[in-house]
Amino acid sequence: MNEALKVKNLCFNYDENKETLVNLSFEVKKGDYVTLIGHNGSGKSTLAKLLTYLITPSSGEIYVNDLLLNEENIGKIRRTLGIVFQNPDNQFIGSTVEDDIAFGLENRNIPLNDMQKLVKEYSKKVNMENYLKKEPSELSGGQKQRVAIAGILALNLKIIIFDEATSMLDPEGVEDIKHLINEMREKDPELTFISITHDIEEAYLSDYCIILNKGRIYKEGKPNEIFNEIDDIKRIGLDVPFVLKIKNALKEKNIFINDDIKTIEDLAKNICK
Repeated sequence: MNEALKVKNLCFNYDENKETLVNLSFEVKKGDYVTLIGHNGSGKSTLAKLLTYLITPSSGEIYVNDLLLNEENIGKIRRTLGIVFQNPDNQFIGSTVEDDIAFGLENRNIPLNDMQKLVKEYSKKVNMENYLKKEPSELSGGQKQRVAIAGILALNLKIIIFDEATSMLDPEGVEDIKHLINEMREKDPELTFISITHDIEEAYLSDYCIILNKGRIYKEGKPNEIFNEIDDIKRIGLDVPFVLKIKNALKEKNIFINDDIKTIEDLAKNICK
């Protein structure tokens, strides 16, 4: 079994006269960093709720590590899968930063000494180690989001879903979280990330990308392949990653850049060689 997640013929509707998601089928391989992108109303956040069993499908099936996502299996599945939502106020549970990061660990009966170490370790990784005694009211939205991310990452889950989880962070904060994700993936090659995002640049850096449009899968595949189909991308109002625009402009001048180069920094280094 190489799939962390498998979605089969998934349908959902809030209104019986209008389907929100229509016959979605896709797979996420273990260890992959997958992005789900699309405009508001494309069904991204609804899909996130379905993947975490906050709502149930009208029809179709979801498998997590080969277990059918249902009432019987949800307890087991939630020990391997977690989500960070866009609005941190909806998920801040503890009375302090320290309590909030520790909440999930306490529910798993992690020994106190181990729990304290994990709280310190992950608060530091998201640059919140100096705020452990602070209450939610003393934090900005971005700081609350860092705490929510730390609480999920500390649980040592195998599948982590970010539902616009970095949207409230400043650019430096986003880079910090990306660096942390890469660090964790290096330590655990089977750690799987699913990021539901508006960020085209993030999607371009992922291993696999799924584009939703009006509740259906519009395109899916490796980002290099998807975003090179520029007319198709622009047809639904999405933009092309900035790095790809530069690479295509250079190609017109007969300067060809390797497909593996996906960041401005790497592009500049390659050009300067």
